[in-house]
Amino acid sequence: METLGIMLDCSRNAVMKPEKVKDFAKLISDMGYNMLQLYTEDTYEIDGEPFFGYMRGSYSHEEIRDIDAYCTSVGVELVPCIQVLAHLNQLKQWVPYGKLFDCNDILMVGDEKVYELIDKMFHTLEICFTSRRVNIGMDEAHFLGRGRYQDEHGYRNRVEILTEHLARVKEIADKHGFRIMMWSDMFIRLHNGGEYYGENVRIPQETIWQVPEGVELIYWDYYSKEKSHYDHMLTTHADFRNPIGFAGGLQTWTGYAPNLQFALETTEAAMRSIEEHPVNTIFFTLWGDNGKDCSYYSALPVMFAAAQMARGNFNRSDIKKRFEEKYGYSFDEFMNLELPNITKEEPSHFHNPCKYLLYNDPFIGIYDSTVRSDLSQRYANAAIKLKESINGRAYDYLFDMERKLLDVLARKCDLGIRLRRAYQTGDRDELKCIVEQEFPIIRQDMKRFFEAFRVLWMHENKPFGLEVQEQRFGGLLYRMEACEARLKSYLMGEQNVIEELEEICLVKYEGYEGEAVAQNNWSAIVTTSVMV
Repeated sequence: METLGIMLDCSRNAVMKPEKVKDFAKLISDMGYNMLQLYTEDTYEIDGEPFFGYMRGSYSHEEIRDIDAYCTSVGVELVPCIQVLAHLNQLKQWVPYGKLFDCNDILMVGDEKVYELIDKMFHTLEICFTSRRVNIGMDEAHFLGRGRYQDEHGYRNRVEILTEHLARVKEIADKHGFRIMMWSDMFIRLHNGGEYYGENVRIPQETIWQVPEGVELIYWDYYSKEKSHYDHMLTTHADFRNPIGFAGGLQTWTGYAPNLQFALETTEAAMRSIEEHPVNTIFFTLWGDNGKDCSYYSALPVMFAAAQMARGNFNRSDIKKRFEEKYGYSFDEFMNLELPNITKEEPSHFHNPCKYLLYNDPFIGIYDSTVRSDLSQRYANAAIKLKESINGRAYDYLFDMERKLLDVLARKCDLGIRLRRAYQTGDRDELKCIVEQEFPIIRQDMKRFFEAFRVLWMHENKPFGLEVQEQRFGGLLYRMEACEARLKSYLMGEQNVIEELEEICLVKYEGYEGEAVAQNNWSAIVTTSVMV
């Protein structure tokens, strides 16, 4: 292992403040990391491209240079992490860029204007970053060659399309003095029915020779707790003649709370496998899918443990002891930040009830079937536990936000179930009690949580992107007020029915009644109706 790093996602609405990026660099340097990847799809300034990252909080040249200089001073290489193929959906909204796309968020391979833009990207990297390594992305381009490209060129082998594009990008990188790394998944998906993982995947020799020498392929894997799974995938990657890196995931991308125990277990399985395979570059990703709800600082214990494991220390007791000595929190205490996602004593998963139960509509109730009968009390107990950790230490604001979220969830998680039951059984006294006593408290708890979240966001990130959270929060609050008003109207005899509550709630996840699930897409949580 030559490189041990962390990747910060600064593209999913939250762009971390430059001073917080520097703080993060110092934090990970003290743990033993020596690389920080700054993931920016369109959130960096390009000369002559005013709509590139417009109103998204893009880093200026001066900001990147300042961050870069600080990282160098603490022994951390700041590596740009960009996209030159897919994952550029926010760029597509602007008229100057619309014609540069094949379909969805995928650039039009072979279009000279695309390569002119990529050349400008690399010019920015050259003048802003000291490092001459770059992660060019090129992952998850699932519909590559199947949109405008196919209309103009006809059907072509997609491996050829991918490797031709990679060759052009490498020429540009060479021109600007950069060595490139990229995610490896597309080379495997194109030979495995679109899937990244599989038991019997083998890469044809023809494809292996089409990948330019010197391009480092990054095998990313965030979801397995079995060492044998990583062994198999690393063996598959060993078929390439290219250097191989590995990226694990620290589970910060499924709502307002992390999945820390799951991240810890997947990380240990991966690191035990890597001990037996030639991997020079290892880093761990902090993604912020669907709006970046979760603070990256919440992954502190798993970041620390990963750094220890990378150096051969898998002794969990020793890791916990070192963590407490360094940060003044017990390891298990910090792990409690995942409690909004824990619905019962169970093997750890990457479930996220903290988000879908917050936004689960009290009348529509898409996710009511996932709620256990004891969940409300469990959340109330968890809120008390987190409150005990708020005592004047550096990360109080994380515990405060999660505790206030738990206050909301404790009252709201089963609200829809109780409402529908009382309505359908004609228990008007129960309905009256819920309307008069619970709705006002829940709305007040929501406001407290939203304000704590706003404090966290403004402490860590630029303001751009917060408008998305505020519109979601505001919509939820207004919907609660509307439901409350309609229930009062029903109880006063002003309307005879509440049509949503007349419906029987169907089970969305059959076989998972009373079980937490994974759904992080806000628009899929709040309604079954059309959102776009």
